[in-house]
Amino acid sequence: MPYRANNQENGVLKMSSAYIIQEKCPQNHSCPALPQCPTKAIIQDGYNAPQVMEDKCIVCGKCVEVCPKKAFQIPE
Repeated sequence: MPYRANNQENGVLKMSSAYIIQEKCPQNHSCPALPQCPTKAIIQDGYNAPQVMEDKCIVCGKCVEVCPKKAFQIPE
């Protein structure tokens, strides 16, 4: 299940940060997106799937660009 940060506006659920599809993350390495995130919004505990902190994410897309497994997604 992906970690999804969201907000509700006028009854419509809207994504407000990048999110991770955990099934695509091999969870056997340090996430390559961590050092690329300009706001340090990505955290990782050991080799577990990383998480995106909604309050820090600026939806720049750098995590999507560097993830070789395409585990990071940007809301549409």
